[in-house]
Amino acid sequence: MNLLIVPVVVGQGMRLFPGIGPDIALDLVDSRTFPKGITLQIYRPTGRPQYATT
Repeated sequence: MNLLIVPVVVGQGMRLFPGIGPDIALDLVDSRTFPKGITLQIYRPTGRPQYATT
């Protein structure tokens, strides 16, 4: 299985972090893989995300 993780918190839908407000871009600080394939990613907020335009 391939998983793609996009580090951004977006507006509507089921809240993971209640009441967070506007979209927040995240920067990957550290990543670890454990023997059974579990991964841990540590992110820090970096302000508002930049979105591509068409």
